[in-house]
Amino acid sequence: MKKRILTLFLTVCVLLGAAAAFTGCSKPPKVEEIYDRVVELIEASNELNTVFYGAGLPVYEDDGVYAEYTHMYYGFEYAGQYEIVSDFTKFTSVDEIKAAAEKVYSTAYLEDVLYPSAFDGYAIEDGAGGAAFAYSRYLEDGAWIYRSVFDEDYLKGDTRIYDYSTMKIVSPSNDKACYVSIESYLLSSPDVINDDPIRLVLQEDGQWYLDSFTG
Repeated sequence: MKKRILTLFLTVCVLLGAAAAFTGCSKPPKVEEIYDRVVELIEASNELNTVFYGAGLPVYEDDGVYAEYTHMYYGFEYAGQYEIVSDFTKFTSVDEIKAAAEKVYSTAYLEDVLYPSAFDGYAIEDGAGGAAFAYSRYLEDGAWIYRSVFDEDYLKGDTRIYDYSTMKIVSPSNDKACYVSIESYLLSSPDVINDDPIRLVLQEDGQWYLDSFTG
């Protein structure tokens, strides 16, 4: 009887210990612990949002004065599809864009969301059993980097402003992935306040990274 009670007691202890360990491991960070990192990531994402979702890198327009003067599009292989990215840009290669993006976004978000549309192109189902191919936003051939002429500026040249003093952790959040709510507004609509949660994930290097859109 004593042996049975002891066994039951040990079992309960193990279960309680496991529950405590699980609860401890799943506890989300406090706002003050990630505040500076969140501000850093969102501010850095502003520039990248333009690259991936906004107007994109500046280009030499194929009907522009400079292009006509230099004949840079004479015999151009990608005529009607891409334009050459200007020399007056911060990012002059796909690798440079990726290097900047990898300091801000999670690996999963880059590989599943940003990189496919920006650099690989993708197929879109037409609803009739077929598919149409969408050009990647950027193309590189070793000499130049090009931007698609079919690009759309989803940001419409607007900028989102965040009030970091309103930052708070919201559910569902844990120690590996958390959602941060921050009041924000677009410059064009300052009276329209948005507080949709931004998802962040903790990666193997011990740093938090954005895992969702911030524009």
